[in-house]
Amino acid sequence: MKRLAGRSFNDPEIQIEEQFISAKVVEVNGGQVGAEVSYLGQKEQFSATQLIAMFLNKIKLITAAEIKLPVSDLVLSVPAWFTDIQRRALVDAAEVAGLKLLRLINDTTAAALGYGITKLDLPGPDEKPRRVAFIDVGYSNYTCSIVEFRKGELAVKGTAFDRHFGGRNFDKALVDHLQKEFHGKYKIDISSNPKAYTRVLAAAEKLKKVLSANQQAPLNIESLMNDIDVRAMITRQEFEAMVEPLLNRINGPLEQALAEAKLKAEDIDVVEVVGGGSRVPAFKERIQNFFGKNLSFTLNQDEAVARGCAFSCAILSPVFKVRDFAVQDVISYPIEFCWEKDADIPDEDTSLTVFNKGNVLPSTKILTFYRKQAFDLEARYAQPDQLPGKISPFIGRFSVKGVAPTGSPEDFMICKLKARVNINGVLNVESGYYVEDQEVEEEIKEDEKKDSDVSNSMSTETAVSVGVGDTARESKRRKTTDDVLDPPPTSNEYQRERLTV
Repeated sequence: MKRLAGRSFNDPEIQIEEQFISAKVVEVNGGQVGAEVSYLGQKEQFSATQLIAMFLNKIKLITAAEIKLPVSDLVLSVPAWFTDIQRRALVDAAEVAGLKLLRLINDTTAAALGYGITKLDLPGPDEKPRRVAFIDVGYSNYTCSIVEFRKGELAVKGTAFDRHFGGRNFDKALVDHLQKEFHGKYKIDISSNPKAYTRVLAAAEKLKKVLSANQQAPLNIESLMNDIDVRAMITRQEFEAMVEPLLNRINGPLEQALAEAKLKAEDIDVVEVVGGGSRVPAFKERIQNFFGKNLSFTLNQDEAVARGCAFSCAILSPVFKVRDFAVQDVISYPIEFCWEKDADIPDEDTSLTVFNKGNVLPSTKILTFYRKQAFDLEARYAQPDQLPGKISPFIGRFSVKGVAPTGSPEDFMICKLKARVNINGVLNVESGYYVEDQEVEEEIKEDEKKDSDVSNSMSTETAVSVGVGDTARESKRRKTTDDVLDPPPTSNEYQRERLTV
C-alpha cells in the first residue's frame, strides 16, 4: 500500500502496481489513486492514505491488546526513494490513525541502526570508521546503503536503489512461465480467472522458497480452473534462467552507492544482507562476487527494518532508556528554489539548488534575499527525471509578506528565510525575519584588529545568499555569518522582526 501513497491515478507506474493488487484501483479525491473494496457489505472507495491509516490503526489495536497499554507513538520506515509528497502522505496516514509520528526513517537506515546500536566494538571518534554495505531486497524494493559506524553514531554515505526489483518480481517470473506451460499442456488461461491466477501466484512464492534450499521442487494445484488439476516440476537451474534479466540488474545500485560514498568495493568491511528476497541463492552469489568477500547475515532478514524502527522509537521516546545513537542520513534528490526576478535587480538569478543530493539529513539552510516588497518562491526537485514515475517535481510555494524598503525607498530589506529538510525528509520554510543594519562607531585597538583579521580568515560562510547587496556601505558595518542551525542573535547592531511565511 505504501507504493500507492502520494501517487496520482494517471501515473504510469500505477499500471505496474495493479499487477500485484487484487482490488480494483480507482481514481479518488480529484486525481489521487485509491482502491474499490467491499466494506460492510457495500462497495466503497478509499484513497491510498486512508487504506494505510486503516492498516496502521489495526496494528495499533493489536499492539495495545498485546501489551495491555495504549499505543500513541510510531516510527515508520519508507523506501529511500520516496519523495516529499509520498512522505507527507504517510505522515497524514499516521495522523488519521491517531498516532503521533516521531520519525520517518529510510529502510536501510533503520536496518543500520538495529545493527550498530547493539555493537560494543565500534571504533572511536578518532579511529577509522567501520564501513558496512547494507543490501536490502524485500518484496518490491532493492536498496544498497553504504554506512560508516563510529561509537554512538552512524552516517549514511551513499544510497542507491532499484524501485522495481524484489521478491514479487521473482514470483511473477515463475507465474509467467507456469501460465505458458498450463496453456500449452492443459489448455487453460489463468490470466482470465483472477482466483486461479492468485492461487498460482501463492504456489509460485512457495515454490521459490523451496528452490532456495533444494535443486528442484514440485507444484500441484487441485481444481485450478474448469475442474482441472495441474502439476509441474521446476529445477533451480530453470528458475535462475527465468530470472536472469533480474539478476543482471543487481550490480547497478551497488556501483552507484559506492560512487556516491566515494569508495571502492575493497573499502567495505562488512556486507550485511537483509530482506526476504535475499534468500534466493543466485542473488547472494552475485553480491558476494561483486564485493569479493563473504556475506554477513547477523540481522533477522525479515525483522531487521522493523527492529531498527523500534530502536529509533525508543531513542526518541522519554519512556525508554536506551543507548544514545546518532543517525545521519542523506537527501536522495536535489531541491531547488525558484522565484520571480526583482525589477530592481535586473541581473539576478531566479533559481538556486539549495539542498544537493547527498546533503546531510536533517539539514537547514538560511536563504538571504534583498527585496523592497513581498515576494513568492517555489520549491521543486531540480532533476525531475530522477523521480519515481510521473510524480510532479513541485514541492511547495511560499509567500513572504511584510517586506518594505528600509529607510529611504532605494534601500533593500535584507530578508532571511530558514529552509529545512527535517528528519522525515520533508521540506518546509520554517521561519523568516529581516535584518536591519545600524551603523555604529567603535574604537578598534591594534591588537583587537589583528585578532579580528585572524577570526575572519577562519570563518566559513554557511548561508545561501540570493540577489545583490549595497556593497558600498558594507565597509562601515561589522560582517557576520549566518549560522546554518540557529537564527542570528539579537544585539544592539541587529534588530529582528518576524516575517509572515
